[in-house]
Amino acid sequence: MDDPRHVFLTAREVMARYGWGKTKGYQNLKDRRVVPPPVMTHPDRWRLDQLLAREERRMALAEVAVDTLVAPDREPTTVTDLLPQPKRRRRSA
Repeated sequence: MDDPRHVFLTAREVMARYGWGKTKGYQNLKDRRVVPPPVMTHPDRWRLDQLLAREERRMALAEVAVDTLVAPDREPTTVTDLLPQPKRRRRSA
């Protein structure tokens, strides 16, 4: 396999990697919160290692968010444990 530092992706390849359509893809490619800036311009090229690093950071942040939302002292037993709890409890009749 090639070294990711030496693999450059075109805009179409980046959009295919993330499953973006053309319109959403070009919007996301301009947004620096979503992808890093291209390392080459005219034509734009993104380095694979930078995209991989960005993906790793986003996955780490997502894992922290899940750990924060789900109580770490217990494992959810059902899907309903992961859903927001009702604000009011029904009174028994």
